[in-house]
Amino acid sequence: MKKIIPLTLCAILAACGGTSVVDLNDKEEVAAMQQVMELEYRDWTKTAENMTNSMLESHALDKIQKPVLVVSNITNDTAQRFDTDILIKKIHTTLMKSGKVQISTNFPGEDTASNAIRKLRTDNEYDQSTIAKEKTLIAPNLSLSGKMLQRNLKLESGWFSSVDTRVEYYLQLTLTDLKTGLSIWEDEQPIIKEGTHAPTW
Repeated sequence: MKKIIPLTLCAILAACGGTSVVDLNDKEEVAAMQQVMELEYRDWTKTAENMTNSMLESHALDKIQKPVLVVSNITNDTAQRFDTDILIKKIHTTLMKSGKVQISTNFPGEDTASNAIRKLRTDNEYDQSTIAKEKTLIAPNLSLSGKMLQRNLKLESGWFSSVDTRVEYYLQLTLTDLKTGLSIWEDEQPIIKEGTHAPTW
């Protein structure tokens, strides 16, 4: 009987945890997600959408003949540890669907398979007619770079208020014409949050 009580108690506590899976296709369910001070799904989605729309509406891509884009570097300069590929992938997807630009994944630091397959040209174990020939790779002519910044501001907490910190996130992106080295589009998207337990360094 002594063994049953702890097991029952654990089951009750687990049931009280309230863990649930959010259906991302349900707008009401997404909107009802608990707010957090860290960057999360809604932040990535909205920011990526705003940035790509800004780029497309500027018609910067229309000025480049056969635009091919590579992401050179997106730096995370916040107190949170996250992979910037979360944001990059959403931007890639939106740009690809627009039909305005092609995405290069064979550049150093990107997809390594394109370069690895070319090293098999002297390997007799492979049918050489299936190996990519020389001068078939398409070099990018556009580079996307940027940074995610964070700024914490202390607020005056009211007697009945628990809000004591404002966290300002800024995503800055620059699109560079690799032929000229000139910026052809730039934008900054802020994400502002207020609450407790702000991410700090």
